[in-house]
Formats: sequence, structure tokens, C-alpha cells
Amino acid sequence: MFRKTLIRLTLQNSVVFLVAISLLGAWLYWFMEGQVFGEIDEMLLTRSKRAKAELMLDQDFSTPSVPYTAVILWDKNREIVHRLKGDPLFANVKLSYPEQIDGKIHSVQMDIPQFDDPLQFRFVAVSLPTVTGDSLVIQVIRFVGAEVAWLDNLRKNIIIGCCLAVGIAIAAGYWLARRALIPIQNSWQAQQQFVADASHELRTPLAVIRARAELLLRDPKQTIEEKISDISTIYRETRRLHKLVAHLLTLARSDSNQLELNIESFAFDSLVHEVAGHFKELAQIEQIYFQTEISPSLFIQGDRERLHQLLVILLDNAFKYTPSPGEVTLTCRKSGNHVLLEVKDTGVGIPEKDIPHIFDRFYRADPARKRTDGGTGLGLAIARWIVEKHGGKISVQSEPGKGTSFLVKL
Repeated sequence: MFRKTLIRLTLQNSVVFLVAISLLGAWLYWFMEGQVFGEIDEMLLTRSKRAKAELMLDQDFSTPSVPYTAVILWDKNREIVHRLKGDPLFANVKLSYPEQIDGKIHSVQMDIPQFDDPLQFRFVAVSLPTVTGDSLVIQVIRFVGAEVAWLDNLRKNIIIGCCLAVGIAIAAGYWLARRALIPIQNSWQAQQQFVADASHELRTPLAVIRARAELLLRDPKQTIEEKISDISTIYRETRRLHKLVAHLLTLARSDSNQLELNIESFAFDSLVHEVAGHFKELAQIEQIYFQTEISPSLFIQGDRERLHQLLVILLDNAFKYTPSPGEVTLTCRKSGNHVLLEVKDTGVGIPEKDIPHIFDRFYRADPARKRTDGGTGLGLAIARWIVEKHGGKISVQSEPGKGTSFLVKL
């Protein structure tokens, strides 16, 4: 699948490069042609106007000679009446009566004996009425062979450059296509891994529930008390399945931007006290020392429900991986324009190689705990999403055997 996409993207990028380079080359040629012939055409028009003014005033040609240029006066019989001495080149040129007498610039080719190929000229021709009713024609003509040769050479170089650009465009297109596919491939692999992990997580509790249910059906005459172990297992796995589905739904909605936050201003310290109160009883049962340091009057803009979920996730992880007797500390304080929330424990810690991945979905630093801790492997991924949606940052510091500290900046 990605190979076809890579080829298609490479071709598309190459075509874009080639079109851009071709347009640039065409513009360069058009611009240089305008620059080269612009001054020549302006000179031709100026000299034709001056020659016409001199003849109308019965003056002799006084226009100074210009290299590669000649001023010619034609009569009604298409014969040369007068020729201003100009460049010696025109002495051997077989001049022809101009066909376009409209005061505009035209191009023409003429034969010269000492040259094999016709030479290029540009001219302008204007009519001049006389007192006898006849009209004369003033023609100003200039040899532009050198300019035409230079432009031809430029055109050839541009074409050669465009041909060379084909290979460069293909290479650049392939490089850009590969870079463009990297995030797509990563997303695809992440999605495949996510689907595989989700399927595995869903399949395990379903298999347990099915097995326990089959045991109940085999002996329907036994009492609930006699089958309390199987019923308890089904209930426990059902709760775990419900939790997993809820987390999957949260992440799916967050990925598609369908999960909106209900932003409001509220007392964050009150929320922290509320969540901490729920864990004090758990701390007594687990024989874990639970300490809180919460500054008063901490008001923030955020989604109260999602921040409640964030606190539960962080505290639940802290208690889950802190053996008795241990210690969990919850700190919440003001720092400039931000609120800092820290959950610190003296638990088993996280290996350094696993820290960059703990916010990945379904990632477990210790695979052996995958079915014994009752977790889904999605809690920290949801925690990071909540923090980022509130414009905050979450970081972790941990040392195996000494504990872990999660720091949230909101």
C-alpha cells in the first residue's frame, strides 16, 4: 500500500517541481528577451521620429551614426532615395522595401553574401507625406544577430537545465514523498498496534467471563454462595471491561476532535481536596502514608470533570505501584501564572529506558503486571491528553526502587 502511495507522491512532487522550473525558465527567457530588445526598439522608434521631423522641416539627416544601424528613405517607386551612412555591414546588405509601414517594430531576415545563413534585423517604418501628394517611407533598421544568437544560447541552456532538472525533480520528489510518508507510516503502525492491543485487552476479560459463565451453566442447581467465586470473577472482569471501553471511547473521541472540554473557572484546590479525600480511606487499607500539601484559593480555567479524571489517574497509579509501607505525597501550589500539581510516591519506580514510553497507549513498563494490576494501560495516555488540552505540560522523574514523581503544570 505504501509503495503505491510513495510512487504516486513522487510523481506528483516531480511534476510540481518540473512545472515550477519550466515556468521559471520561460519567465527568465521572456524577461531577458524584453531586456535585450527593449533598448533596441526604443532607439529605433526615437531615430524614426527624429528623422521624420528633420525631413518635414526640409533638413538634412543629421542623426548621428549608430553601430549596426541604418536610416533609409524610400520613394513611391520602392527605390532608395537617400541612405544615412551607418554601419559598414549594410553596404553588402540587399535591402528590401518594408512591407509593414505602421510605425511598429518588426523582425526580418536578410541575405548577406559573406554569410551562409540569413541574418536577423529589426526595423520600424513610417510614411512621410510630401507636397506633391506622394509619400516617402522612412525605415530605421538594426542588425540584431548577436542578440538573437545570445538568446538562442540562453534558450538552449534553459532547455538543458530543464532536462537535468528532471532527475533532480524525481530525486527531490522521492525525498519529499518519503518524508511525507513517515508520519503516515508511524500513524498507521500506531493504529495497527492500538487495534491489536485493544483487541487483546478486550479478548482477555471476555474469555474469562465466558469461561466462568460456562461453569455456572454446567451446574445450575448450585447456590449463589457456592458459586460466589465465579460470580465475583465475572463482576470484576465486567468492571474492568467497562473501564477499558470507557477509556477507548475517550481516546477515540479525542483523536477525532469530537470530545470538547467544558471550560469554566473554578477552585482547583477544592477539587484536589475532594479527590484526595477519596484516597485517604484507600491509604489506610493499604497501610500507605498519604500526605497532602494544597495551597488555598487556586482558581483556574478548565474542565472540572477532566481534571478530576487526571487526579484520579495519577493518584491511582501512585497507590497501585507503592507497596506497604510506603508514602504518597500530593502537592498543589501556585507558581507565577501557573498551578503546579505533583504526585510523588516511594513505589517501585520506572526504569529509565521505559520513561519515554509511559504515555503511549497500552504501554506497560513491567509486562508481568499486565493482568495483575487491573489497569488498562491507557490511563497515562488520557492524562497527557487532558493536560495538553488545557495548554499544560506533564513530566515524570523516576528511579527504580525509590519511587516516581509526576509533575503537572497548568
